[in-house]
Amino acid sequence: MTISHFPALHLPLSPGGRRLAYSAVGDAHSHHVLVCLPGLLETRATFDPLLKAAQTVPGLRVISLDHCGRGDSDPLPHDAGYAMSVYLQDTAQLLREVVMQDGHPLPHIEVLGTSMGGILAMYLAQDAKLHIQGVFLNDIGLSLNWMAIMGLYGSMKQDGRMPTPQALSQQLHVRIGAVEAVQSSTHFDLPYKKDWKGMRFAHLLKAFKGPVRLIYGGDSPVCTQEQLSEIQQELPGSALCMVPGSGHPAPFNAKVCAFVLAQMQPAPLVHPHPADFKQQELWAQTTSPGQNQGFWPWLKRRYLGAKGK
Repeated sequence: MTISHFPALHLPLSPGGRRLAYSAVGDAHSHHVLVCLPGLLETRATFDPLLKAAQTVPGLRVISLDHCGRGDSDPLPHDAGYAMSVYLQDTAQLLREVVMQDGHPLPHIEVLGTSMGGILAMYLAQDAKLHIQGVFLNDIGLSLNWMAIMGLYGSMKQDGRMPTPQALSQQLHVRIGAVEAVQSSTHFDLPYKKDWKGMRFAHLLKAFKGPVRLIYGGDSPVCTQEQLSEIQQELPGSALCMVPGSGHPAPFNAKVCAFVLAQMQPAPLVHPHPADFKQQELWAQTTSPGQNQGFWPWLKRRYLGAKGK
């Protein structure tokens, strides 16, 4: 059973008061916020390593949530009706009420999504009212092939057989209704484009001006060379982080956590070869003479080896 080590906070959702569980590290009024969305049958516990790493970063708030029927979030009435549109509405409400707090300056908001959470992140980025300024995709590209979807369900087999919904419910800390729902064709109820190969999402980011970064497993059956080539063609200059030997999704190991934190900039620069940046170029827009406190100088010292003045 996967349970988060970070305490659960709860947001009552309207209508009905159903509660959405989330964890948060960092100051509630931080100017930079990263919201993390789990995959299909994951809980917010998958982001625990990232939240732990972010605790030492000044000026950054990181929030991870449980979709309804997962972890510490309430189930839907009668444990039925789980669908992508519900998760999207729940997340949008959390962004409005927890992140975009009335009476406070609007923070710089970015979203990180694992697998299904990455697809939700692309739909959220499409809504200008949510002010998403950056996206991280964990092992999900701008398309999802039908064969990859079949492979995902095949990877859930144990000893050649699919576990019962009851067994998966206990193992994953999710409700039986959620387990059954994700196996239904009605679960993905958001509009999307498709062709003979699979589902297409590139159009969701056509008008998006912020950076899109991709984390992927070196042995992933979902984010293959085809998806990498598509991202490089549609979103040239996107930063990539490959986890050697990993399947789907990529784990939040030290390398991935460092990549995410280093990419969290208020105005990230787009360049086809990020390794070619000089320290002065990369940080020119995020530091000023005499600054030695806060998130960006910390990253400068931590990941570029520079010393604050």
